[in-house]
Amino acid sequence: MKKKNFIAAIFSLASLSLAANVQVLSPSGADFAPDAPDMVQSIVRAAVGQTGNTPVESGAEIQLRTSLMTMGSSIVVVSEQVKNGTVVGTGKEKASSVDDLDVAIENATKQALANVEDESASSQAYAPEPSSMSEPQVVYVVPVERSRDSGEDPSENFARKRPTRNYVSYGLGMAMWHNYDFVDDNCVSEDCHKVRDTDRSWEQAFVFHYARIFEVIPQAAITIVNNMNISFGDKWQWHEAFLLGGRFFPSTGVVTPFIGAGVGLGIQSDEHYYNDNEGFAIGLACGAELGIIFFRNSAVQLEIGFAWDALWDGFDSFDRRFGAGSGYIAINY
Repeated sequence: MKKKNFIAAIFSLASLSLAANVQVLSPSGADFAPDAPDMVQSIVRAAVGQTGNTPVESGAEIQLRTSLMTMGSSIVVVSEQVKNGTVVGTGKEKASSVDDLDVAIENATKQALANVEDESASSQAYAPEPSSMSEPQVVYVVPVERSRDSGEDPSENFARKRPTRNYVSYGLGMAMWHNYDFVDDNCVSEDCHKVRDTDRSWEQAFVFHYARIFEVIPQAAITIVNNMNISFGDKWQWHEAFLLGGRFFPSTGVVTPFIGAGVGLGIQSDEHYYNDNEGFAIGLACGAELGIIFFRNSAVQLEIGFAWDALWDGFDSFDRRFGAGSGYIAINY
């Protein structure tokens, strides 16, 4: 038993002697959330410890540099082992979303440090004997292109890419729609006005909500929103607005409120009018929205929103305005 313990102790000391100190540099491209850089660096330090090496803050011969980039909707993690200013080991992993980012960081770190133990073992197993005759040494220099120094301020590089989240949103809800007052000046009798004139009407409708959401930063997003209102009352009406705009998020928590606005084009068809030309409109549209997003840190979100859309008949007059206010529940994924 004592012999086995002695052998185990020898192997433990050998493994400790093979371990190296690794300086973990600050990651680049990890600015998709306020606490993301610290989180990524912590995951890298833990992965270094899993390889049997020791993560240190500074003063190590081996440095580990981690970069995060986007390729489409995926996040690519590149880890580089730097020794004496030269990259001697690399690792690359791809995460399909932020939820899988920790696994990708760990695998890329282990790949980059895979040769540390081999180099330590070979340096201990082979020690060249001193020779009286000096032999020429051949040194192969491999140029390494570095896109960014480790100490560079990320804000100075405006062209850098960051992980983004893009969502498609579908929702259903209820709306309250209105048209505009119309008086036919061509009528000469009171009976004619009763038939042709139209008072402003407020009616309930159904709304179908569709949107594309592109989060350029955690606090803001570019949006393409389409709200379509359909009423099946005594008089059929169809109101639709296609808007390009943006959203602002006051916070980045799990439950996040938002406000937004946009401008674009709209179309309206309304059977309340005697003349079809009065009830059909294509023209400038605008809108505003506010709501709450639940599970914002998830790949699938729940959105409760309220919107107001308005459109005008043509582009040269703002006298004839249709409008609709709607509330909906949507799924973003």
